[in-house]
Amino acid sequence: MTAASSLVAVAAISIRHLSTEYTAFQLVFIRSVLGTAMLLPWIIRNARAGRLISTRLPMYCIRTGLSYSGMVCVFYALSVIQIGEVYSLLFIVPLLTVVMAVFFLRETARLYTWLACMMAFAGTLVILRPGSVPFNAAVGAVLYTAFAYAATNICIKSLSRTDDPVQITIYGNFLSLIVAGAGVLLIGDSWEGFSLDDIPWMLGLAVCYLFAGLFHTRSVAAADARVVQPFNFLRLPVGVFLAWWLFNEIPSVWTWVGAFMIFTSSYYVLWREKGLN
Repeated sequence: MTAASSLVAVAAISIRHLSTEYTAFQLVFIRSVLGTAMLLPWIIRNARAGRLISTRLPMYCIRTGLSYSGMVCVFYALSVIQIGEVYSLLFIVPLLTVVMAVFFLRETARLYTWLACMMAFAGTLVILRPGSVPFNAAVGAVLYTAFAYAATNICIKSLSRTDDPVQITIYGNFLSLIVAGAGVLLIGDSWEGFSLDDIPWMLGLAVCYLFAGLFHTRSVAAADARVVQPFNFLRLPVGVFLAWWLFNEIPSVWTWVGAFMIFTSSYYVLWREKGLN
């Protein structure tokens, strides 16, 4: 999860750079095409070995719909608002995942888990500061992404009970390619051609998301959501550092305060679950 979170933060830099020339739908499609192309050796090898057969296609479709819609929304948000603000709001993903795991996967949650969720919600309100900061489409997109990614984590955990991580990654990328292609056609985005200077950024985006997806799937399959999800928080310091270094973006003090509240509440859950008290 540490590697996955770091790679996602690095990918955000590519998204911010490319978003001046490409829409969120186009970037998701580019990422899906390149990701699937890089997976071809695994796809061929697993297909020959008969390891791509799955009886969980409906769950894969649900996961793809959630992942694709969440990705489009977060790509859009990263092109509009600060990277630090985006990842601070996405801090609620681990706690949303824990809550969903309780209801859908029958994992156990104690009183302190629910208290932590309340504190994380308060931290989200600190970042948003209702009444002081306008609630715009980009903020709404990030909050939807948080819900979609948490639900995706539940789908992955469920799929990992029957399918291996590589199989889940292959299905996820292949189905995303189909949905992303349909999305570009339906939205009718106009393509003005690629610049050679954009190719390294596109490859960086695809490589980061491909391996982030694989690492994320392995981590979710290896342990309960409440144990691995807090390591998602690493994407904030990595993302903020890169945004400051490359784009001179510095999050407001309220973003840091809210992020600290969400981080503290989530890490407290991890601390209690690991029995360190």
